[in-house]
Amino acid sequence: MRPEKKQVALSDNEKAIFEILKSQKRMVLNDLKSQSGLSNKGWDKGIKGLGKHGLTKVEKTEEGLFVELI
Repeated sequence: MRPEKKQVALSDNEKAIFEILKSQKRMVLNDLKSQSGLSNKGWDKGIKGLGKHGLTKVEKTEEGLFVELI
């Protein structure tokens, strides 16, 4: 049997970022940041929290910085 996935409690900042990202799957970091409308501190806490929960990852490529859902 496969173990059930645990529900993760997200903060308001994490929810705002996640909702935008879930329709796109992968976005340029600056575009996502501007669409979220969060302050720098709110953005930082939100994106780090999503990474700690294992929901997103930030990737640096030759084209730029991207955030994608895992």
